[in-house]
Amino acid sequence: MRRLPFVTALMIVGLFLPCVAQDTEFPAVEGWTQEGEVRVYTADNLWEYINGAADLFVEYDVLTCRTTDLVSGTMVVTVDLYDMGTPLNAFGVYARERPEAGVALAGAAQAAISPPYQALLLKGSTYVKVNAVEGELTEHSGRQLLEVIARALPGEPGLPAELDLLPSDGRVAGSEGYQRRGFLGLSELNDCLHAEYRGEGGRTWQGFVVLPFAGASAESTWGALAGAWEAIEHGGHAVLLREIPYTGVVGVVRGGGVLLGVSGAADRAELLLRLDALTP
Repeated sequence: MRRLPFVTALMIVGLFLPCVAQDTEFPAVEGWTQEGEVRVYTADNLWEYINGAADLFVEYDVLTCRTTDLVSGTMVVTVDLYDMGTPLNAFGVYARERPEAGVALAGAAQAAISPPYQALLLKGSTYVKVNAVEGELTEHSGRQLLEVIARALPGEPGLPAELDLLPSDGRVAGSEGYQRRGFLGLSELNDCLHAEYRGEGGRTWQGFVVLPFAGASAESTWGALAGAWEAIEHGGHAVLLREIPYTGVVGVVRGGGVLLGVSGAADRAELLLRLDALTP
């Protein structure tokens, strides 16, 4: 048999690398048996597995997705383990995909069950998606499965430390999110933590924190916005603001090494009132 040239051989092998992983091991899940191989995808070829949905994961710097089928009795599920690199990135994707109601789960940061077909889990840098293939997930069976998966995963069960940058007074628990790019549809607002806040009379509004861009400071981030937003003085502090069609007035102030902001105010007076509440 004629030998392939070395470079040609490498090119052929390279065709198969995307679905082969650097680490094809899958954590043992108590009470469940792995069925079939573990497939591994990276940011370069995740679209082959989930089509256009891959864009969200790539936006949050997904490292790998390990996926396989698990069997227990007559139940078969596909489990996807997304390694997002950091707890904040994993939280960002989870928050974008979670249903409104979650469940408290020991050993996990957050979890959600959507009977009869899906369950979600967040722990450390890992975002987990469970989809029923045969049989149906119930609240009870979904919780049991998520609990054993959580025990098998590395990382701490708490939420990302960055969420502590969001002011706690009035914050609606469970409303937190992390938008990597284009918060509020604005290209200049990136790396934004956000949450709903409840004020007097039970009215809710949205507050957010703009994290410094990679390698940047809060001051340089402020400077980038100052070139495009209107600047006014309020209470001895500078405020940057702009109006967004159909959304309302959005504004930011500097504080604690980050930019604090409010969105969706009906007018400037309401914006300044909300900013005062966010930065007492």
